[in-house]
Amino acid sequence: MSVMSAMTALAPVGGVGATRVRVHAPFDLRHSADLRQEFIRAIREGNDLLVDISESTVVDQVGFATLVGAHARAARAGRRLRFTGADERTTRLLRRAGLARLLAETPAPAVALRGRRTPFAV
Repeated sequence: MSVMSAMTALAPVGGVGATRVRVHAPFDLRHSADLRQEFIRAIREGNDLLVDISESTVVDQVGFATLVGAHARAARAGRRLRFTGADERTTRLLRRAGLARLLAETPAPAVALRGRRTPFAV
């Protein structure tokens, strides 16, 4: 029986020295140790990381701590780690924790226009 890695390395993106990885396991208690080891390995390779979490989600506190801990570990190693493809729940958790900067794709805030019924062009 083979064991599938929680992360799969993809082609480098974002310029020289950037590595993109995709997370296939949920961020939860069950997968936390495996994810943590995979992040350590990826960070030790010496590149900045863009972590695609579009096939994953944060399930519990341990999973959230793993996600945030990966960023902290990368920062201590002088690496930049950003997340892309976060689902709505994960995005909301990061924003509430004041960590929206970890998201590689931070959408512009929506502007509410009261009393306007026609589209507004800038």
